[in-house]
Amino acid sequence: MHASQLPLSHEATALAVSADGKRLAASAIGNGRTVVYDLRVGRALFRFGVGATGLALSPDGGRLVTAWSDDARVPPSAARSALDARVEADEAVHTVQVFDLVTGRCLTPEPWRGEAPIALSPDGTLLAVTADRLTSAVLVYRLADGALVQELSYPHRRRLRSLAWSPDGRLLTAATGVTPVVHWSTDDFRDVRPEGVRETDAAVAFSPDGTLVAAAGPDSRIRLFEPGHEGEPRAVLAVKNGLTLLRGVAALEFSPDGALVTALGRTRATQVFSVPLARPLWTASPGPMAFLPNGKTVAAWWCGAVWLRDAESGDLRVSPADDAGDDTPSGVGPASRTVTLRSREFEGRIPTPPQTLRVVPEAQGSADVALSSAAAALIARLSTGWAESSYRTAANLLARDADGLGVRLPLRGGYAYVQIRTSADRYRLLVTVTADEPEQDPPPSSSLVRLSRWIRDRLSAEARRVAAADREWAAEIAPGAGEGDVQIERGPGSLTITLDHAPLPSLDDLEALIHAAELKLEP
Repeated sequence: MHASQLPLSHEATALAVSADGKRLAASAIGNGRTVVYDLRVGRALFRFGVGATGLALSPDGGRLVTAWSDDARVPPSAARSALDARVEADEAVHTVQVFDLVTGRCLTPEPWRGEAPIALSPDGTLLAVTADRLTSAVLVYRLADGALVQELSYPHRRRLRSLAWSPDGRLLTAATGVTPVVHWSTDDFRDVRPEGVRETDAAVAFSPDGTLVAAAGPDSRIRLFEPGHEGEPRAVLAVKNGLTLLRGVAALEFSPDGALVTALGRTRATQVFSVPLARPLWTASPGPMAFLPNGKTVAAWWCGAVWLRDAESGDLRVSPADDAGDDTPSGVGPASRTVTLRSREFEGRIPTPPQTLRVVPEAQGSADVALSSAAAALIARLSTGWAESSYRTAANLLARDADGLGVRLPLRGGYAYVQIRTSADRYRLLVTVTADEPEQDPPPSSSLVRLSRWIRDRLSAEARRVAAADREWAAEIAPGAGEGDVQIERGPGSLTITLDHAPLPSLDDLEALIHAAELKLEP
């Protein structure tokens, strides 16, 4: 069981998770500190007085590598004088440090030459770092003793945005996001070009099992193909206004289970894609992210803490200890509490943090357990049989709630989120249908204009007509429901139905409710 919230007062500039999922390292340039947490208990193990923009944890979690990079420094260019380039090149950058996470000692009294980005080989023996932006080189160290194994010349005089190793450790990849990606074979450290990778690809990533390759072109579109496979790619991943949102893909990364692929843009925004569905899922605000080993959870900084988020939906998960007050007596309250905060981060927009959180107690008695089990079985049948419907697309199982009582289902023009909750001897169904986002965001408006629109939308004759029609429609979709048992809420491009139901609905009734909501939302 992982802690879901780890305090970090300043904005994180780098995150890393150990391969066993037990430790998380977070660094903040703002206070010049790097903190290592135990994810199992949510406590800080070590605090090092060094800020970093690049972090790497050894596979056994025993060593931490930090590196720093100054964004104000620029790479050389032909327009600069040879004298200026030579003077700045003489100022070697030494920012790479290694820490022992057993004793807490710094193993590098004199930092090694190099700066971020950095990358550890899968077996933890080799460390690749950027030499500096002035010489356009990559340094490969032996982590055990710091010996320089190889200095690799980078052909493009651009700032490096990412360094990555292939899962088998035989390839080292460097990318700028705007120039062709460069691969080196670790056998002889010569330039190579894997089969299927194009000369124009600006970022490449290999799936953990080595069966799939993701390659991003200059148009920020990502091809998924099998290594060595000729012809059309398996899928092409794209997001609306991708060039504006990402301004080129600087780095690609698969989740540990291979179900997701993330594209880090040169804007520092991250777009998350589903591999099975071949479609975008959500956009993370600029900042570092790190996958946990299960592939279903990511760590990201938000409002004074590092949060664990649902990798597929971006929701923040809060444990009981995180939202309980200091004066709450032990043993009082539900045995388990879950607070789900939906991020609503679509197409690169940074949302206003919600002001309220909804707390739902878990089932405690034997009767409640039986109700929850029946609801979970219905959700499982719904998600399993969704591919057999007219949509011919499997449900996104990674979107299930932690308790298995919610699932996100793909639709032709958006998605539906279905949740079932138990209360006493009744069930509460929540169905939210959301259409695709518009091509362009509406222009910003003043507070007065927004207030007038709010009043018009809620008090106009058209709003009253829509509300009356929704009440009539609610009576049609749930003819046996009592007064107040059905609630219809509308938002920009979304429709939410909340239905209190005494008996658990059948699978056909639930699917009919989803399709009816989808049709109602269509203009």
